[in-house]
Amino acid sequence: MKTRALLVLGVVFFGSFIGRVAVLASDIAGAGTPARVDHAVTPANTHIDGELAAAVKDRMYALDARETKIADREAELKTYEAQVEKRLAELEEANNKLQASIKIVQDARNEDIAKLAAIYEGMKPAQAGQIINEMDAKFAAGLISSMNSEQAAQIVANMDSQKAYLVSVILANRTQGE
Repeated sequence: MKTRALLVLGVVFFGSFIGRVAVLASDIAGAGTPARVDHAVTPANTHIDGELAAAVKDRMYALDARETKIADREAELKTYEAQVEKRLAELEEANNKLQASIKIVQDARNEDIAKLAAIYEGMKPAQAGQIINEMDAKFAAGLISSMNSEQAAQIVANMDSQKAYLVSVILANRTQGE
């Protein structure tokens, strides 16, 4: 931005210099002719160069101020970006801890269901079927799926037919979903 403003100022000063050289050259060439007043080079008109230079200078200061604001905003955005990255890292760490906790809970749940399935496998099929009839169908399906196939078949045979059907449908849907 500064180089552009300096380039404009350089062009303005160079143009002014060329104009003055042209006036001097015409004065030297026309030394024998009466002096003529050129309105383009009178002091009142050369003041335009000063006004133009002031306008360019003001524009340069405005651009510098804008550039400073942009640099400040970029620094602020970098700070925010660093904060966001830090938060994302924290969230990722928390998510990993949560996933580990979920896995621990699921493993414990699966272990408990396996123990419960072993208990029901040890019972008489008629007695186990009667108790499983009273359970929630989804839980009963999970419990039966954890059992030995032969024991599970005997227990399902001793369950209420509607409940056995519902548990069978749930088991079939789980198998298809995998």
